[in-house]
Amino acid sequence: MSASSASVISRDFRPQPTSFLERAAGIGAGAGRFLGRHTRANTVSRPRRGVGAAIAAVIAGAMMLAGCAGNNPPPPASAPKPVVTLPAPAPAPTPAPQPAKPQIGAKIGLLLPLSGQYAGLGRSLLQAAEMALFDTGDDSFTLLTEDTASGQGPEGAARKLLAGGANILLGPVFGGDVRRVAPIAAAAHIPLLAFTNDTTVAQGNIYVLGLTPQAQVNRVVDYANAQGLKKFAILAPNSPYGRLVLTSFQAEVAKNGGTVAQISFYDPASLDFTSVVQEVAAAQKATGFEALMIPEGAAKLRQIAPLLPAFEVGPQQVRLLGTVLWNDASLAQEPGLAGGWYAATTPDRWQDFAKRYQDNYGTAPDQVGGLVYDAVTLSVALGKGPKGADFSPAALTNPNGFSGVNGLFRLMPDGTVERGLAVLEVAPGGAIQRDAAPASFVPLTN
Repeated sequence: MSASSASVISRDFRPQPTSFLERAAGIGAGAGRFLGRHTRANTVSRPRRGVGAAIAAVIAGAMMLAGCAGNNPPPPASAPKPVVTLPAPAPAPTPAPQPAKPQIGAKIGLLLPLSGQYAGLGRSLLQAAEMALFDTGDDSFTLLTEDTASGQGPEGAARKLLAGGANILLGPVFGGDVRRVAPIAAAAHIPLLAFTNDTTVAQGNIYVLGLTPQAQVNRVVDYANAQGLKKFAILAPNSPYGRLVLTSFQAEVAKNGGTVAQISFYDPASLDFTSVVQEVAAAQKATGFEALMIPEGAAKLRQIAPLLPAFEVGPQQVRLLGTVLWNDASLAQEPGLAGGWYAATTPDRWQDFAKRYQDNYGTAPDQVGGLVYDAVTLSVALGKGPKGADFSPAALTNPNGFSGVNGLFRLMPDGTVERGLAVLEVAPGGAIQRDAAPASFVPLTN
């Protein structure tokens, strides 16, 4: 046979053995014949010697296996392996939620007269605001400014700031403008800190930052009463301001157990105060009042002051009392006002602010500039709250108050502002502090 015949055979050969031995014998015989004649392609041929012995060994082994298969019982079934159930792994602990990072910063809206009659004042106040933001703010704070004197008016200016995302509004400067802006701020639920001292515009979330006549009068009357003065008089302009001071003056004197022995008014447009000073002098001789309140500014005080000693109602006879309008260095040289007392903010803080402002801008700041500076620094402080920016009524009316250029102050729920004021005395070398401003407020009680 040829090699190809062997390949055919290997595919067609189908032996039909009837037992294991026959199968083994058949395999042995076939293998002998095949191996005796052929070798596989692509394999290495083995030597012929010993092939028969190998085949005999295969047959003998098969017979032994057959014998064993017939005589030995089957092996016992193996016992089932125990199933071990492992506990499920504990789930990984859920990480505790991380508290949200407080969102600090704010957009501070500023309402100032930047054109028209009061443009110079507006620019001065804007510089105070910029100085405050530079001193206390960072990149998370933005100062937005709108002109209340432009064609859009204070209402349009306020709406524009709110549309720009302002979180708090500072200004306007004048009470009339505050009245026009207040409803817009209230409808938007945005607090407004006004620079006026007109308390008639104060209401919830509309705060009057200006140093009010009431606060000034109360402070100086209380101090005078503590020094033993009980009988008072007042010489005031016949104007809304003069009558507002009178109302506060009468109330505070009465509260302290004193009396108002004389009330005299003069025309605010008058240039001659001789007759009214004579009237007051006559009342002093008749009633013996001990203190005279004159709520007037430097220009008119310089005309009134020389008349007081001339008609024997000056510093030798009575204690003169004033308001923060007396806080003018030019009045130190008026002998007719020497020794007079008035309430004002702590002078050292204002002086430090005024010096830095002068160094930065080459000019002295307006008194309202201190209010603007404090309003911006307050806004920044609330924008950096421990839980993030917070301009809520609760945060604004913190009973501990705030400290600024104008001293200690706190916003009240009714929109007014309580201030810690000092009592100063007019002296030739400059004002002398007679009674320091309080370092903290008395706790509020219901």
